[in-house]
Amino acid sequence: MTVEHNEAILKGRGFRRVDGWNLRCPSPHGRPKRKRDRIPYDWEDHCYMLKHEELPTVYVSEPYHLECDDFVELAELVKDGWHVQISEGLSLWNPGQTIPIWITKAKDLDLLDSYTGEE
Repeated sequence: MTVEHNEAILKGRGFRRVDGWNLRCPSPHGRPKRKRDRIPYDWEDHCYMLKHEELPTVYVSEPYHLECDDFVELAELVKDGWHVQISEGLSLWNPGQTIPIWITKAKDLDLLDSYTGEE
């Protein structure tokens, strides 16, 4: 798959891409008051947000690999009320090489699944 193909799929589902993450994003050390004070997770790479008229923001990170500690951090996010899913095939950075991780609030899971095609 190509980046253009994946962008077309997401656009067709009503998503638009915004570079970077805002201050409402998941954070390992609580919510900082300023973006420059935020300390990122080690697995954050090629980050962007997917915005949608009917859905909350989806925070996406596309690292090249994940290690054991990364999965522990992702599990902590789930424990804190976030929904984490690896959206194989929807990479916008380097399809086939990066691991697209989608993160949104767990309460929005059913609605998000209806737009991503996940069951």
